[in-house]
Amino acid sequence: MNEELVAGLMSSFGMKFLCLKHETGIPTLIAGMVTSCGRGEGRSDRAVKLDDPDRIAKFNSDWFEMATDLGLFSTERRFMVSLSPAIDPVFAQAREETDNWEDPAWWESVWGLVELHSDWDLAGAGAASGVLGAGFGHPSFAMSAEDGSVFIAGTVWQDSIGIAAMPKPHCSPTLRELARRNMDSRTASENRDLAMFLKRGKDCIPPVDQ
Repeated sequence: MNEELVAGLMSSFGMKFLCLKHETGIPTLIAGMVTSCGRGEGRSDRAVKLDDPDRIAKFNSDWFEMATDLGLFSTERRFMVSLSPAIDPVFAQAREETDNWEDPAWWESVWGLVELHSDWDLAGAGAASGVLGAGFGHPSFAMSAEDGSVFIAGTVWQDSIGIAAMPKPHCSPTLRELARRNMDSRTASENRDLAMFLKRGKDCIPPVDQ
């Protein structure tokens, strides 16, 4: 991962890149699957219609409110963002040209520890940068508190853009099952994160269906 490139991209939408975080026990793969969870597991959502002229501002406001309420931020408003290696055009080109593109190493995301500045913009400039989405107004990302206590994902639905949050993700039956299914089929570092994630949630009390 080209850290200088990441830092430059993030500065364009109000985040300060601090460092990469490896083998945290918090799988980036699973953080991106929050939308698979049921509301009975504790998932919460916000959504804004795609045709809403104020969708960027509303999405950003919803994200900040949820992030604050659910404890995404640590000191200095720090948290982790899942970074795809494909944001580096050199890497992306190499992956396109390889004969072994199914190798999990080509698809392994990594956590970036970041600090939120006052002039941030996730759904607009962040999505347009390719780090937090697939174009202006089309956010797509996965985030985690530094201690893994909450995951927050941004996504584009059929007629809206939205945020899904999952507190205590290691206790989610859905995320735990997804972690089990992916064990031993990823890179060595991802497999270790998956194992640590499952171990952390071993003693969770199953949620009551609503």
